[in-house]
Amino acid sequence: MPILERVDMYDWPNVKSIISLNCLVHLTKLRIEDCESLESFPDNLISLKKLKILNCPSMDASIPSWVWPPNLLKLKVGKLKKPVSEWGPRKFPTSLVKLELYGGGEDGVCSSSHFSHLLPSSLTYLTIHEFEKLESFSTGLQHLTSLQRLQFYKCRNLKKVSSHPQCLTSVQRLTFFECPKMMDLPEMLLPSLLSLYISGNCPEGLKERCSKNGSYWPLIYHIPFIRIM
Repeated sequence: MPILERVDMYDWPNVKSIISLNCLVHLTKLRIEDCESLESFPDNLISLKKLKILNCPSMDASIPSWVWPPNLLKLKVGKLKKPVSEWGPRKFPTSLVKLELYGGGEDGVCSSSHFSHLLPSSLTYLTIHEFEKLESFSTGLQHLTSLQRLQFYKCRNLKKVSSHPQCLTSVQRLTFFECPKMMDLPEMLLPSLLSLYISGNCPEGLKERCSKNGSYWPLIYHIPFIRIM
């Protein structure tokens, strides 16, 4: 398989390693999902551009030998052996532009300070999924000067997103889905937005404040796409 470019591994409960597959050197897309015994993947994935590793409880991204593929552009990752808050100082590659992080019931992340050191300044797209204990996204983010799209999914205790004038000022698209405690919008981000989407168990108080008679309307009426559900 000298020119194999894509591999999908889904629900292989007994596979522990794929390190010996040298044919993966030309791989550009790799998806590993629901492989409960898999502990590692090859370190020679220099061509890899897209990677998804999700729900693999034997993989440990916190160990010193863990190395992310150096030329990644898009990464979806989470629900591994240890939560994001315990991954330590290893940053994602500086080539990364799109990142989706998945938390879980045991993830201790309650603020962005627990993982902001991992995020490269190259990011243009960031999605935060299912961080149940996350309450604020407001610290350690000044370096994300290229971020254009910011999304939160099922962060049920999220209350605050940064409104500091030096944070996230490049964001153009902002999404909250099933974040029932999100009552206050980050006012410093609103003037530059092209899209604001709030859906899935949205607080009634926030809906009222975003209505044409609400206190947020003078700050959001200019946004081309607004959807509050």
